[in-house]
Amino acid sequence: MFRPILLNTSIAFVLMIGMASCSEGSSPKQPDPAAPASTPVPIKPYIHKQILPSTPIVALTALPITKKTQSQKFPKDRIVKYFSTPSPPTYEKLTAQFPVTIIARDGSEVVFNKPPERIIAYDAAAVETIFAIGQGHRIIGTHSWVSHPVEVEDIEKIGDAFNMNVERILDLDPDLVFLFYPTFKEELEKAGLKVLLLESIDDDLMKMADTFRTWGQITGAVNEAEILAKNFETRIAEIQFILDPYHSGPSIFQDVGDLWTPGNNTLMGNVFQLLKLKNVAYDVDNYGQLSPEIIIDRDPQIIISSTPDLLYQNPAFNKLLPIKNKSIFKSNDDYLSISGPRFILGLEELANEFYPGLFK
Repeated sequence: MFRPILLNTSIAFVLMIGMASCSEGSSPKQPDPAAPASTPVPIKPYIHKQILPSTPIVALTALPITKKTQSQKFPKDRIVKYFSTPSPPTYEKLTAQFPVTIIARDGSEVVFNKPPERIIAYDAAAVETIFAIGQGHRIIGTHSWVSHPVEVEDIEKIGDAFNMNVERILDLDPDLVFLFYPTFKEELEKAGLKVLLLESIDDDLMKMADTFRTWGQITGAVNEAEILAKNFETRIAEIQFILDPYHSGPSIFQDVGDLWTPGNNTLMGNVFQLLKLKNVAYDVDNYGQLSPEIIIDRDPQIIISSTPDLLYQNPAFNKLLPIKNKSIFKSNDDYLSISGPRFILGLEELANEFYPGLFK
């Protein structure tokens, strides 16, 4: 278990006591009467209003293993539950409107006259988002590394972003192919398929909520997407509110493998800023590999790694506090490596672990 390191705050209390001087033989001066107590100022309670989605959220259930076919395998409006307190604020119910125009990563316009019925999504975050807003029945194919939610076990895997089976994609006859990398974009478009590649959200947490809304527009599930986005934004705002009075927290190093670490212009770098953590890779742009000497010199108070044993076994780091205390935090890559609905769970896990006195 990680030993918590609380934020440093300095509070100075100055107590001044005035004493009246008394000459020899004179009567001591009586103290002034005490000032009346000030009227207490009432504290306004912080209340979260609960909102229920227009489509009920149901519990996860295991699906029977069936033979892969091109037909829909999942019930419509099946929503994967990602919500926890606080609930998002209420808002006016939205209505899906078509046609809808989505601005792609290259600035081009992709027009949808109706929701796509057969989506191939080569992106784990997109798959999780589509399921989270109750539209998973539209997905007929994805890449080999998608593992969540459980329903994807019965969705056909068609290679990955760098090794696509284009012939099989054409056989499945999708009306939308979503990519997170442009390698096969031109080839798919020349084959007559509608392809969408959205702007990256590599360095801005709040872009996730916008992506949720975008999928709501594309699929027509605008209310479910708004609930998901508002819930995400509200939980981010609560973390900001709790940490706002504090200037800075402990220093941190995240090892993502072989001493590579996120620096500036990365999603995890954005997370560290939100949590007031001082990233020892402050001079790294994007991702970089730090030498053991630099890590030792910058002496991180917190270390995050998905493979902590490799760091424990490295004698070069024996003097680092997290190594001596056996307190390396083992990160949940299943949450923090995918910029989808579950990312907020990983972020809250870090807040709870590093600041247990502030977060419950």
